[in-house]
Amino acid sequence: MQTIALFDVSTAPKPAAKPRRAPLPLGELPVSSVPAAYDREHLYSPKVDTAAVVDHRPGDQFPPLPVSPHGRMAWRTWWDKEASVETPDFLGLEAGDEITIEHGSSTGPGRVLLTCRFGAFVQYDVPECEWATETHVDMYVTARNQFGHWYR
Repeated sequence: MQTIALFDVSTAPKPAAKPRRAPLPLGELPVSSVPAAYDREHLYSPKVDTAAVVDHRPGDQFPPLPVSPHGRMAWRTWWDKEASVETPDFLGLEAGDEITIEHGSSTGPGRVLLTCRFGAFVQYDVPECEWATETHVDMYVTARNQFGHWYR
C-alpha cells in the first residue's frame, strides 16, 4: 500500500542566512568604497569641496562625490552618472544590514536595500494607524550621528 504525504519535506539543506554584522564602532572611520570623514562626532562622506578642507579616509573605489549642479537637466545627469552609481557599500553599510534610522522626531529599526555613492537607500516600517496609507517608507541616509543612528 502506498501512502500519500500531505506535505513534501525537502531534504536539501537550507541556504545559510547572511550573518548579522556588528555595527562599526563609533569614532572609527570605516573601510569603504566611498570617502569617510568625521565632523563633531558625525560620520559622513565628504563631497569634493568639503574633502579639500577636512581630514578624511579616501574611498577604496570612488573619489569624493562632485557637488550637484544647478539646473534640472544638469542635476539629472549628475544623479544618473555620478551620485546614484551603485557601490558595494556606503560608509560600511551593505545591502541587507539592519540599522537604526532617525526620521522626524523619532528613531526606529530599518534595513538597507542598496548602496550608492550618494548614500544608502533604506526602508523602515510605519506603525499601523487609521490615517496611514503606507506600510513602510523608503529614504536615503547619508550620515550617522554620535548615537549610531543614521539620517539624511
